[in-house]
Amino acid sequence: MALKIIESCVNCFACEPLCPSKAIYEAKPHFLIDPKKCTECEGDYSVPQCASICPIEGAILDAFGAALNPPGSLTGIPPEKMAEAMAELQSH
Repeated sequence: MALKIIESCVNCFACEPLCPSKAIYEAKPHFLIDPKKCTECEGDYSVPQCASICPIEGAILDAFGAALNPPGSLTGIPPEKMAEAMAELQSH
């Protein structure tokens, strides 16, 4: 199985040097993970290192398409509260 970085990646360069299998590479418009190289850090770490450092919620998905850092997991803000706040900001 392999992880996947999606378009919400902001190219912060935090994950690439941590990948023990060198599966992460810079592409346009965001970093990608080579599925042939990705081991999900099994045998090296208890959690995928890319997800452990990624500052963007939902940017890294597991093989089933589930976010490793789901909405609210890093900010502590429940997704519904974030949606309300963003709607209020956009209305001004």
